[in-house]
Amino acid sequence: MWKSNTLSRHGNEYCISVSNLKKQYGKNNAYAVDSITFNVRYGTVFGFLGPNGAGKSTTLKILTTLLNPSSGSVRIFGKDLVKNQSEIKKRIGVVSQNPSFEANLTVERALDLYGMLWGLRDGKIRREKVNKILHTFELISIRNAKNDELSIGQRRRVQVAREFMHDMDLLFLDEPTVGLDPSARRLLLDHIKVHVKSGLTVFFTTHIMEEAEYLCDEIAIIDKGKIIALDTPAGLKQKYGRGAKTIELTFKDMLDKSFIDLLNTTISKRDGNGEHIKDNSKSYIDVNGTHTVTITVNNAEKIISEILQLVYKNGLHIESIAINPPSLEEVFLSIVNDI
Repeated sequence: MWKSNTLSRHGNEYCISVSNLKKQYGKNNAYAVDSITFNVRYGTVFGFLGPNGAGKSTTLKILTTLLNPSSGSVRIFGKDLVKNQSEIKKRIGVVSQNPSFEANLTVERALDLYGMLWGLRDGKIRREKVNKILHTFELISIRNAKNDELSIGQRRRVQVAREFMHDMDLLFLDEPTVGLDPSARRLLLDHIKVHVKSGLTVFFTTHIMEEAEYLCDEIAIIDKGKIIALDTPAGLKQKYGRGAKTIELTFKDMLDKSFIDLLNTTISKRDGNGEHIKDNSKSYIDVNGTHTVTITVNNAEKIISEILQLVYKNGLHIESIAINPPSLEEVFLSIVNDI
């Protein structure tokens, strides 16, 4: 039974509260984490994204008690992190980015041992939980295989699965899907969603924007030690998408270079209001094969009429058309590159 919902009802609105957090490695070095502030609500998934070297790992090490901050404050479960480390560590789970496995133990034995280490003493209850985890993470077929005999993806699945032998209130996941195939990745994300609905809080880092959009309730983007954006996935796209959308056109006819050149000229000169585009880098065409083009442009709904006229004048026939908002990955790159 998860404790998080009970805690939130007793006045602790946030599972994690970070205020003006700083970390400096040596007096003459720049701050790896520079005055960041954010809150994570109970029973949510908080995404923490950023390019390599942005400060993600340092922040994660502080939150999981592996590093002490230079200044600022961190409260987890309403308690000061530095003063209550041992108490907090009992109630959190951590899946680090680095591989971790017990080479000579079978998958089943590793899960069983992990349950014992977390204080699950009753053998019958522990075996029931092991079997449940094996089924949930589709590990039945390799339950008797030793960890050093497994593929990278299988080891990663075991690394994540064993953490669920512990009924934690807060789970830190540092790029947990590295090495997983698409099916195993979705299985893991869906399993996390189920537990979040039951009250688990998750702090999640990833470089795969589709994962962040699928899983996260809120996302903070950090770069050069500072948080430069914080909102829901939809909020980030609305706030930083800057009106750019993609138009995907699939033609019945095979496209030639002359038509693509005409299309390029049309979108590079106009934004749909008859005005010249000031920043042509925001408008471009990707040609996908011989029949499909994806156009990224401002004011897509208005410029589409010009595109359709061009198609008609050239005697081409459209099979399908779709207008899509910018992806989270496009928004992420826009935010990071503009800072």
